[in-house]
Amino acid sequence: MRMSPWRREQIIAKVVRIVEGFLDSPAAEGGAGDLYTSEHRSLDCGRQVANELLQAEVDAQGTGHCGQWHEDTAGVRRKFNRYVPKTVQTLVGPITVQRALYHRTGASPAGVCPLDARLGLTRGTYSRGMEEVIALAGTCDVYRPALKLVNRLTGAHVSVQKAETTVAAWGAAAKAKVQAAPRAPETTVERIAATRPVPGRRRCVTTDGTTVQTTERWRDTKLIGVYAFDEKGQKVGPVAYAGTLHYQTDYPVLLWQLLERTGASRAETLVWLGDGALWVWAQQATVAPHAVAIVDFYHAADRLWKVGRALYNAAGQERAAKRWAQKWIKNLYGGKVRRLLQELARHVPRVGTPPPECAEDDPRRVLHAAQTYFAHNAGRMHYARYRRLGYPIGSGVIESACRHIVGLRMKRTATMAWTEANAEAMVQLRCLCASDEWDAFWGFDKLWRGPRARAA
Repeated sequence: MRMSPWRREQIIAKVVRIVEGFLDSPAAEGGAGDLYTSEHRSLDCGRQVANELLQAEVDAQGTGHCGQWHEDTAGVRRKFNRYVPKTVQTLVGPITVQRALYHRTGASPAGVCPLDARLGLTRGTYSRGMEEVIALAGTCDVYRPALKLVNRLTGAHVSVQKAETTVAAWGAAAKAKVQAAPRAPETTVERIAATRPVPGRRRCVTTDGTTVQTTERWRDTKLIGVYAFDEKGQKVGPVAYAGTLHYQTDYPVLLWQLLERTGASRAETLVWLGDGALWVWAQQATVAPHAVAIVDFYHAADRLWKVGRALYNAAGQERAAKRWAQKWIKNLYGGKVRRLLQELARHVPRVGTPPPECAEDDPRRVLHAAQTYFAHNAGRMHYARYRRLGYPIGSGVIESACRHIVGLRMKRTATMAWTEANAEAMVQLRCLCASDEWDAFWGFDKLWRGPRARAA
């Protein structure tokens, strides 16, 4: 940081006065204050010192004045107009930034402050660091207590409305960043490397959906999870997530980007787990037709419990229903899907075919739905072979994500409704947090690597 000796002495003198004021306060002299009071007094003193240092560093950047004329990256020239101060709320309190304003009537935008781009200032009154902690607080399961903590630690007074708009802006930015097209391989070596499977790499893609109530209507939210698994089919390491409310337009892009980011697109063994819904296999056939498609075993088993209760629904037949379900779940676990289909067909003459108007829990409809489900997914239910090859057969990872990414934050009450834009933003940010990719995604990991290593 370059500054004159006079300015340097001025800053040191201010810092000394702040520290002396802290040490000369009645609480410090008497020693009667409890630890809680001393902690917050020390924190406030530290903020004041940090605020002076930050103000000095920003002042050392200058005003961004670059002569009478300024030319932007598009070649538009603007004339120097005046100096414009701006107060910015930072993590250590408010600072004032003096900026040179260049203006040209008819240009878009008409006025430009070159220093804003250099410092990373936005149009709002909060710094990027402050916006980040607000966005992180907004993604918590209950964000009002988290926002209170932000205010207490920073000395700011962030409103709930500001938190909502910040989350919306950061969520939209996250989605735009993900959707940005990656650089295509240019050389022959790069093209081969981008498509060649990595020996020994095993990845599982698992997908599911849940609903969110928006102010317009209930919307499906599709989530994707990708993780590595070992030779026993057990998850290894963290899960990377992505999700969206916009299935038709955004889901394929987010899905492919997640596969690229996690290395699943180049996995030697790629498993695709789902609950049997048609949209799951439609995406798999489009994005990764070579993947091993597997229906979640526990979804299939739950179907058989429903069939058992439908076939033996009379009073006193509970044991018969349980025995039937357990027997055929065991057969399914052994991969005997053909026998199961024969068993279901055997009951059709006794139960009958469902008329169009029958209820969802009518035994005829339950049996018919099960026949359709198992017949359509028979090729994805070879569980004995999957277990022998060390493939995962349960999609509990993504079902849990539907609850902890979407449900806990966005479905807290029956009357909670979101605007569609805010709901989409929240899904984007909570997927980043659940994936433990926040710092790496925004490019903050290099900044925090040093402090975390020292803390460890």
